[in-house]
Amino acid sequence: MLSRPEALELIDAAFAAQPLVLTLGGTIREMLAVVGRKPNHLYSLDAMGQPLAIGLGLALGMEGRARGERVVVVEGDGSLLMGFSALSTVGHLRPRNLVAVVLDNGVYLATGGQPTAAASVDLVGVARACGWADARVVASEVEAVREALQWASATDGPILLRVPVGTEQPTTDFFLEDPVVLAREFGDWLQNTGAGDTKRPAAR
Repeated sequence: MLSRPEALELIDAAFAAQPLVLTLGGTIREMLAVVGRKPNHLYSLDAMGQPLAIGLGLALGMEGRARGERVVVVEGDGSLLMGFSALSTVGHLRPRNLVAVVLDNGVYLATGGQPTAAASVDLVGVARACGWADARVVASEVEAVREALQWASATDGPILLRVPVGTEQPTTDFFLEDPVVLAREFGDWLQNTGAGDTKRPAAR
């Protein structure tokens, strides 16, 4: 089974220059460890249940920009369950440029590995029932995930991919910065450089 850092590396490779909303601390720290800090990544610290709604707002605001541009939300199963109602809002508004990748390890890893309810929830079926354009469970293998991400990048959304990942949590550097600063850096990239440029803006 893929580890979460392996899945994150594949996601970044598939959407290297696209706006990417990352859920919570563990996922954020692991993405930083595998690809470094990038201005097109919005780090949603302490925002459990909110990344999909944030991504929805971005996707709606960016509709009509460059064709093929995607807003990608990287969620965990526990966080998605907390913000479950966003699935119906996405299905109602149907932004064609939204891709949600749910890295499902089946536990609340940050608080001791307690099991989530995800094993009892058909997230793919729920997304489809809510009106998403398509949703898939992806085999936890490198090539299967790579192919699914390529398909999602070329298919009108909203698209949901459920990717099972392992529960290993590698040691990573501490990361806790002011969310206002993180949002400003991301907003500056979005407004001043846009998709296609992932060089971090110079410090001001």
